[in-house]
Amino acid sequence: MDGKRHDLEMHTVHYPPETKNGFIAAAMGIIFSVEDYTADLSKAEEMVIDTFFDSLKWGDMTEEGPTVDIVTYGNLMEMVDNKNRWIYKGSVTTPPCATAVYWNVLSTIYPVKQKHLDLFKKQLDRGEDGKLDELGNWREIQEINGQDVIYLQNIIKEDDPDKGLLAGIIVLGIISLILIFTSLFLCMKIKKLTTTNV
Repeated sequence: MDGKRHDLEMHTVHYPPETKNGFIAAAMGIIFSVEDYTADLSKAEEMVIDTFFDSLKWGDMTEEGPTVDIVTYGNLMEMVDNKNRWIYKGSVTTPPCATAVYWNVLSTIYPVKQKHLDLFKKQLDRGEDGKLDELGNWREIQEINGQDVIYLQNIIKEDDPDKGLLAGIIVLGIISLILIFTSLFLCMKIKKLTTTNV
């Protein structure tokens, strides 16, 4: 994002039973960083992220790998800001890189604990025969190739304390305009009455 590769980008891909509106799938991208995150979270919200990553059991280094009973994905998705994001028609990031995927990539960067990032890298390294640092785990940046990338932005956040103030200012402005026009109309009417009575 903006020329920087962050520590972790999580993709979840949702495949409908049949193609809809020309899309074979919808994908959500959430970016995480140990130090360079932009999210301003409460301790409770940070706990939602920690609980999510803990639930993945990446510390299980058995031959079978992690077996997960419950993942708190729903809690994570309820907490993230999905109103400020990029959307575009792209492809799946793994071979065969099927196209016609409706992508949503959130613009807010969320914190991830170093321990969770380290455990994730250890799990990945197992699949790369210990060469994760050499091979990497990312797809090269792709050309836009005429695709539209649209940024959706929520101008007023739902929990914005200034939202009520802004609405109040707009209402007062409208009332002021009505009063000004009414006063002008009445002044003109009085002047007309005064002129005709003289």
